[in-house]
Amino acid sequence: MRNIVTLKERKIIQNNNIAMWFDRAGSDFSFEPGQYAKITLLEPIYNDKDGNTRLFSIASSPQKDHVMFTTRAIDSAFNKNILEMPIGAKAEIKDFGGNTVLHKDVSIPAVFLIGGIGITPVRCMVDYIVTEKLLYKAYLFYSNPNAESMAFFDEFTTWEKEHEGFKFIPTIDDRTNKEWKYDFGYINKEMLLKYITDVKEPIYYIVGPTSMVESMEKLLLEIGVNSNNIKLEKFG
Repeated sequence: MRNIVTLKERKIIQNNNIAMWFDRAGSDFSFEPGQYAKITLLEPIYNDKDGNTRLFSIASSPQKDHVMFTTRAIDSAFNKNILEMPIGAKAEIKDFGGNTVLHKDVSIPAVFLIGGIGITPVRCMVDYIVTEKLLYKAYLFYSNPNAESMAFFDEFTTWEKEHEGFKFIPTIDDRTNKEWKYDFGYINKEMLLKYITDVKEPIYYIVGPTSMVESMEKLLLEIGVNSNNIKLEKFG
C-alpha cells in the first residue's frame, strides 16, 4: 500500500526556509521521532534534472495528524512546486530512516547539540516529548550565526515554559546584537558544564554542518562521554 499524503500548508520561515505540512488522513504509516523520509511529489507543475523526490528530516511529532518538513528556499523545480502547487496536491512518503532516533528510556537525559537547519529532526523530538508530556530531561543547545537565522525560536521558548523537563539554550555568533538575552559564541565545554551536572549520563544528538558535528563529537569524547552515547547526522 502506498502512503499518500496531501499538501496542507506551506510558508516561508526564518532565514528564507520553506516549511511544508502534509495531511496524513487516509494513510497508515508510522515513524520514530528523529527519522527522515523520502517525499515524492505526484502532481508536479515543474520538472528538472534533480527530479521531484527528496529526503527530508521530519519536523513534527509522529503523534500529529500531519507531517512537517523544511527546506532551504533555493531555486529548484521541487521548491517551485511546493510554493505553487494547489493545497491538496498529492505526494508519496516512504523509506523512513536515520541515525538520530530518540532513545526510549525516559530516565536517560537527551542533549541536542545543533547547528543551523540541523534543528529539523530535533523539532520533531522536542515536539513529541512536550506534547506527549514525556518525562525526559532534554537540553537543546542551538547555535546560529545570528538571531534571524534561529528557526523555530518562538516554539522552543514556548515549549520550555510548558514542559518542566525541557531546557532551551540558544547561542549566536553576532555579539553586536544588544537585545539578545541568551548565550554568545559556539557551543563549548563551559556551556555544557554550566547546564549539565553529569555529562556522562545523557544520550547526545549532534546534527548540523559537517565541521560543527565533528568538532562537537571531538569535544564530547574529550570530556569523557562514551562514544556509544553519541548519535550524529551531518547536513552538507
